[in-house]
Amino acid sequence: MQHITWPSLLWFPWCRVRRPSWQLLPPPPPPTRGKGDQTRLCLSLSPASRLSIQSEGAAGLVHTMRRETENKAPAVATFQRIVYRNPSEHHYMKVQLEFQEQGPRLTAAQFKQLIVVALKDLFGEVGAALPFDVLTYEEKTLSAILRICSSGLVKLWSSLTLLGFYQNKKCAFRVLQVSPFLLALSGNSREFVLE
Repeated sequence: MQHITWPSLLWFPWCRVRRPSWQLLPPPPPPTRGKGDQTRLCLSLSPASRLSIQSEGAAGLVHTMRRETENKAPAVATFQRIVYRNPSEHHYMKVQLEFQEQGPRLTAAQFKQLIVVALKDLFGEVGAALPFDVLTYEEKTLSAILRICSSGLVKLWSSLTLLGFYQNKKCAFRVLQVSPFLLALSGNSREFVLE
């Protein structure tokens, strides 16, 4: 069976073969290292180097590649950046509960129970069993710092976001800060006052 090639409209001067259009050829041989690699290398070389390869053949390619590598500047030290995805075991959230109207005052136990109810409403019993801790709680501002395992951060955050009522009063959790480091919650650049 003979193979028909597509018409060769382009001809590169460093290639020795020029085929007429629609020439019948035998099937192409399986790709080997050599000719194809030589063509790819030719494309990345300067025009003067291409001419020497065209005139000298494979030996010219070897000499030209040696010349090209000798002329290059020494390798510059490279910087490698390694990013670990979520290496910390826990995340810390600074949250605040806001009521639309004057709402009830909650104790720390009631505040934690409200979060457990929010998890249970969205994720069922499995969500209610998610381990988290209330590290600090301010009763006046209804704000707290929560510690959650990193794998449960998204579940806790989404359940707090979708909570809308407490004792038939409209409320909403505001997530003020989230960080894998507790020290990062000690300051907030949005609250800085410059003098």
